[in-house]
Amino acid sequence: MNTPFSFPAPAGPFYRLAEEANALAIVDQLSARQVQLLSLLAMTYGDAGDVFRRMNPTLQDNYLWACSMLAQEVGDLFEALRAAERTS
Repeated sequence: MNTPFSFPAPAGPFYRLAEEANALAIVDQLSARQVQLLSLLAMTYGDAGDVFRRMNPTLQDNYLWACSMLAQEVGDLFEALRAAERTS
């Protein structure tokens, strides 16, 4: 499987799944990225969000950019999983 990932480099694919990546490996990575994103976003609202809102605006932008990249990777992984399931 040679699925291109677009999340880190809008100008074109940068990362690719390894040929030997199977659906289980994709699900593992998808689960890990989803939990990481949820953990990062938990720091942006409620009581924890107070700390986030006191951060330098540039750091807030960079933090949310990282969240956005993780969300895009989750989408790319989901599409790769769908493709893997179609071919199996």
